[in-house]
Amino acid sequence: MRGGSAAGAPGGRPTLLIGYDVESSPRSKATVKFLELAPKIHEEYGVPCTFFVLGRTLLYHLEELRRVAERYYPDVVDIQQHTFSHVLFKTVVIAYRGNKLVRGAPVEVVECEVRVTSEMLRALLGVECIGLTAPFCYHRGLLDRPDVLEALWRCGIRFVRSWGRDERDSLPVSLDVQPFWYDQAVEGYPPILECCVQGWHDNALKALIKTREEYMDYVKRYIDEVAERGLVWSYCQHDHSSFWNDPEMRMVEEMIEYALDRGVRIVSYRQFYEEMARERGLL
Repeated sequence: MRGGSAAGAPGGRPTLLIGYDVESSPRSKATVKFLELAPKIHEEYGVPCTFFVLGRTLLYHLEELRRVAERYYPDVVDIQQHTFSHVLFKTVVIAYRGNKLVRGAPVEVVECEVRVTSEMLRALLGVECIGLTAPFCYHRGLLDRPDVLEALWRCGIRFVRSWGRDERDSLPVSLDVQPFWYDQAVEGYPPILECCVQGWHDNALKALIKTREEYMDYVKRYIDEVAERGLVWSYCQHDHSSFWNDPEMRMVEEMIEYALDRGVRIVSYRQFYEEMARERGLL
């Protein structure tokens, strides 16, 4: 990892973490289809994933997410959060979007959004939320925002995906940026695990290329590097972009098959956090 103390995976085992940002609102036919199909695919292959759910998306798709929680949580689908309204934790200027400026929110707003969404997940789905994806993700994650990390800790958050851009606030992020503990990177920070999102966010890359073959070439290159170097790949996909050139999500099946054939294990983000926390004696 650049900028902190890398943790990697227990035993240097090549690992794929598949995380879906479930964020469409208002109600979306694509999200309804995603919530039906994605859990079935992961159940069929016997590999878990994590849904990072936006609070307002939960309200618009409550019955579908209840069915997911009742049938698939936690062994197939780990459910975590993505804030309530996609509020940013930091200001970003996105190079690949023509230096678009998107402003971050005050820490008080961030804490409120995270707390409310965790309470919703508990009350509506029976899920205890300990992890989140930070909207947009940022260069160096939250290393420069101890106030945000402390707010997340107060809300019960124990792992995050917040480092997902390079020094230009752009993509892709190198696989050299590996998971790490904030308190081991900077003295005085809470022991929150950062699961950096490397590579492209799927929706960003799919907006730039034309064919599914190009996308799968990218996926396989990253899996090859993970397998050869014993790394962790924290992969980011979205509900609304999952059917790009792929109405049955066959690319997810191909990604899973290719990873397993290369000897790359697939675990949920919660499982990965628990492994890392046990290794440190935190659980």
